[in-house]
Amino acid sequence: AEYVADGKLVRAFSTLNILREVEKPVKILVIVLDTLAKYEDVSGAKSIDDIEEIVRDYVKPCLCGVEAEIVVLPGILKLNDKNGKRLSFESDPRWEFLPLLTYTVFEKAMEADVTSIALDVSHGINFMPTLALRAAEEAAAALAAAKVRQVRLKVYQSDPYLWGPLELKRSKENACKPAQGDVEPPSLHYNLILKRVFEPWDLTRYTSYGEKRVLKRAQKAPTSMEDYDLDGVRKLLEEWALPLIGAFRLGALPQLALLVKAAPLDELREAAERAIECWKRGRKRTPVEEVVAEKADSLEVASCTKFAPGFWALVHARAVLEGARKLLGLAEGSVPLEGATVTLGELSSLRELVRGSRVVSALVEREISKLDLLKKQGSKFLSSEWVGYGELYRRMLMERRTSELVDLLEEQEPKPGSEEGKVDKGKFRRDFIAHAGFHTGILEVRLAGKGLEIRVRSDQWKDVSEVLREVTHEGAA
Repeated sequence: AEYVADGKLVRAFSTLNILREVEKPVKILVIVLDTLAKYEDVSGAKSIDDIEEIVRDYVKPCLCGVEAEIVVLPGILKLNDKNGKRLSFESDPRWEFLPLLTYTVFEKAMEADVTSIALDVSHGINFMPTLALRAAEEAAAALAAAKVRQVRLKVYQSDPYLWGPLELKRSKENACKPAQGDVEPPSLHYNLILKRVFEPWDLTRYTSYGEKRVLKRAQKAPTSMEDYDLDGVRKLLEEWALPLIGAFRLGALPQLALLVKAAPLDELREAAERAIECWKRGRKRTPVEEVVAEKADSLEVASCTKFAPGFWALVHARAVLEGARKLLGLAEGSVPLEGATVTLGELSSLRELVRGSRVVSALVEREISKLDLLKKQGSKFLSSEWVGYGELYRRMLMERRTSELVDLLEEQEPKPGSEEGKVDKGKFRRDFIAHAGFHTGILEVRLAGKGLEIRVRSDQWKDVSEVLREVTHEGAA
């Protein structure tokens, strides 16, 4: 067809060329399904990697010289050929295609160091356009958090294409030329159908992480899942990924900063990669069960596993961690959580992560202003020794009982009952959320040079982590 956009005109068999002209991208991904493989391809394949490579080889000549990476994802198809051979591809698009595409787009955008994504849905079929848009939105939100920048998403689609004469099809000898060169192709407009800007805070739209697993059994999986277990990932979710996400969505900047300084960034990244490898291992022949199973003239490609909410938690926690480390200016490595501290200046820098929420931003501004007031007017009560935040409040209020201080500080009673096992967890949770983690009963403060240094009491991390994990569950926040 002849594609027209912004004064540009390109003749091609797909919108790939006009997209390149309009957007001038630094990286192009072409998304296709493994269902492009034929019966003979699947029959001779030893693994899903073989099938994917065959599909890439099939698609590559159709790119007609455009530099692009071909990404092969699982599809759905049931096909009977004229010789009676049956070929079936099965997958769960919501829990395979969607997370795989989201992760791929996010990773490639991080590698290319870009802050914009363009999606073309002109040629997608079945579930592909809808889930590709969802994946692009999820990737854009994660990228905004990781880069702490606005990320722009554009979605394009050409006018509907009415199948013309056979001569307009690709030539069998050269996929980049028409079967007959003297046929006039139809002229189609290339339309920008959606523009959207994502902020870091958009990552909180994913409301529940539910199951603490990154993979779960698919419908046709074997009873035993031992070959697909991921050692240590559940612990990684419990101790790091979910608390990081919880602190982010509450705007609990003290806890977020301390977790960021201690969290194992490389382990989060590697866990997601391991999950994908385990999924791929479950989509090819294994000793447990033949996933690519041959029965007479019938072939089936199916998955033993699909992704679970824990996979999204790994991706989102990694995005938050990348963004927060960037704001804090952290180099490689981490410190023990119990020994981690954060300065008032570092807390102020993390405000960029929550700028998309007026409510959370207001809470954070209020709490940081209290610490700033403590630094300016309560210096006589501060020293290089750690003192409970609530205790410092009381000292200031006893010294200066002004309405300004009373209104601004809104003194919380510290929780001495924590040592006596009498903590009201419901009240603690409410106070923690209401004060965005700046809870007077769990924080300690000291002077460090000319500034303030803050930490969470070591005996309070268990209760704090429990609250942070709770708010990542459906209906909890």
